Amino acid sequence: MMDKQRFEHVYQPLWDLFNWSIFGYESLLRVNGINNVEHLFQKAREEGCLYELDVTSLESSIVQFPFLEKKGRLLFLNVYPSTVLHHEFKPFLKRVVERFPYIENRIVFELNETKEEEGIWKDEELKAAIAWMRRYGFYIAIDDVGKGASTLQKIIELQPDYVKLDRYFAQGLAADEEKQKMVSLLTSYCGRKMVLILEGIEEEVDLAQAKLLRVPAAQGYLLGKPGKLPLAKDRYW
Repeated sequence: MMDKQRFEHVYQPLWDLFNWSIFGYESLLRVNGINNVEHLFQKAREEGCLYELDVTSLESSIVQFPFLEKKGRLLFLNVYPSTVLHHEFKPFLKRVVERFPYIENRIVFELNETKEEEGIWKDEELKAAIAWMRRYGFYIAIDDVGKGASTLQKIIELQPDYVKLDRYFAQGLAADEEKQKMVSLLTSYCGRKMVLILEGIEEEVDLAQAKLLRVPAAQGYLLGKPGKLPLAKDRYW
């Protein structure tokens, strides 16, 4: 299953709502012959090879993304906290940067939340690993904020560069004053320290409301569905 030749990636755009431009793409894994990628990762966890699958996906996404053609655009990559803490992860990142020096300051690692890894978030070594990644030219995002019970605590303690607000808040935003208050509160909190990204935008009226609330960035089917990009010219397998 970890044959790189079977890995494909689709990329969904993230929009800057102030300048009305694409500033990045989130990479989403597709594997030939596998209908549910989440089940594949769960199976890898059960078999004790989650780290290997995770970094194989990261590497193939980096290779397939046309960094040189998409100048200035960020690449958002999902990663498990356990992968970040793995003893081979730092050497892996160093090898990737050495091979592709132009990715510096172009990659955002989205930390995935799972029940199996909830305890890892409290590990001081995770904070240290994140600090190291930042020094090495990578950015950090916390995904699905508002979905888990302790995501606000994680924002305060980890101070990510990007905060991705769960799609729940985008759905029906224009008609829900309580959601508007919460989105406004988080927008104010993030300020200039972090970039708040509202996920799951599917309706024009909700996009308009997000802009009225001064949400700086958004992602969703209305703004662009996941799709293939022209193949990178520097693929190496």
